Amino acid sequence: MSGSLENVTEETLAGIAKAQTTGILENTGFYSYDLSGLVSLIPVVTPFRDIVARVKSPDGNPYAVWRAIMDTTAAQPDPSMGWDYAANEVIFSEQDFQAKYKPTGLAGMATQDAFDLATGYADPFQVATFQTLNQVLIGDDRKLLGGQSFALPRPAAPTLAQQPTGGTIGAATVYVGVAARTGSGYYYGSGNSQGNSASTTFASGSSNSVVATVSAVRGAVAYDWFQSADGNTWRYYTTTTVNTVTFTKVITADQPLPSGTAVPDLTSNWKGVVNAKPTFNAAADNGSANANDYDGFLATLSGDYNGNGQWVQAGTGTANPSTFKSLDGGALTLDGGNIAEIEDYIFLPLWNAIKASPTALMMNAAQAQQIANLVLGSSSATTFLNTDTSGRLNVTAGGRVGELVNAPAGGITVPIEVHTSLPPGTIIARTDRVPFPQANISNVLEYRNLRDCAQFDYGISRVPGQAGGGPRREFEIRSVGAFVNRAPVAMGVLSNVG
Repeated sequence: MSGSLENVTEETLAGIAKAQTTGILENTGFYSYDLSGLVSLIPVVTPFRDIVARVKSPDGNPYAVWRAIMDTTAAQPDPSMGWDYAANEVIFSEQDFQAKYKPTGLAGMATQDAFDLATGYADPFQVATFQTLNQVLIGDDRKLLGGQSFALPRPAAPTLAQQPTGGTIGAATVYVGVAARTGSGYYYGSGNSQGNSASTTFASGSSNSVVATVSAVRGAVAYDWFQSADGNTWRYYTTTTVNTVTFTKVITADQPLPSGTAVPDLTSNWKGVVNAKPTFNAAADNGSANANDYDGFLATLSGDYNGNGQWVQAGTGTANPSTFKSLDGGALTLDGGNIAEIEDYIFLPLWNAIKASPTALMMNAAQAQQIANLVLGSSSATTFLNTDTSGRLNVTAGGRVGELVNAPAGGITVPIEVHTSLPPGTIIARTDRVPFPQANISNVLEYRNLRDCAQFDYGISRVPGQAGGGPRREFEIRSVGAFVNRAPVAMGVLSNVG
């Protein structure tokens, strides 16, 4: 037998047998693959990153440092002094501020085998680089808004209101726990605040429910809720973006994470573990302080500042000068064609504080839609009927509210901005220009950096004994910077909007 026949394998014979059919049919396998181009289904929308100026620091330092002359108008002496008397001296107050630089970034990798198998189709290293950069941009947007290095305050014990309907709770004692999350915790599951709890006892019934409400935690964008049968063993119930929730049942195991429009983009990670459920810790902070974070926009609007001008937990330093109001789960309402809560709790207090109007109202798509529904659903909303080229009426349904009139500021219009990295329930009034004499502020908000978005290639490497260990080419894209807010007094937050 020839050597070539000896080398005929079982796989080859099986292939020949497959081809031995009466005619050529579909199952013969004579077809190619319609292999179209590689597609990417990852939305990359980073409006806040696009707004914030990115400025290179001229020297190396652990902190970005600036000095501010604080407003002491309310403490100034009477300017009337009388004849032959010297004028009273003006009171000055100077405060140093510091923002600590922190590195952020993500890494990517492609193996040589991936290169070989993708020959003629795609470059795995290019794909990995581009997709890693996309996630870096998304991460920057989220951290610029929600990064926080200091702990949230512990919530007060929740208030529990018994309801005789709406659930399946019978005669039992129900323990309810709550802990608050920062923006960083919302998107990355780094943890929550120290928890607090309360209990209520139902004497009878089988369709009871419990409405739990907790005092607003300044800086929180979400609240994790827990349930216990004895006050010791806690099970995760749900997460809300307002400081109230209804318990409709008694649970014996952790519940699934909520999904949908109520908590869009809520992370499925918990402290680095995928699909792990949030935990409750009544003894200490449970990860709301992320030592690896720089303090983002919300942190600069919620934290107090200490003697060195560093942001610290609310209630432990000099009070944050920004405007803050919680609606405690209440909805926005229409009054005189405008949004009453924004006028009363944002526009008017900011006018009283800075005698100026904010530049924009930042909000989630849910609140933007809520405002549009309120305004356009009122009887005073104007509808325009446009004629088409043939002279017929062409009606377009729906609409948006792009601006709100700031009546306290004299009728200035304030644009509405939808921000993907701002969870529902929180509205921020942002001021990009502070119109004070000699304010000397080129950028009110700034990402001041020692290094901005650089790629570092580690070359070819190997890790024996594991899949993906190589040969492989590794890299990371990283920045080192700090978020600077030079005028928190010119900003405002409306929290827990239902």
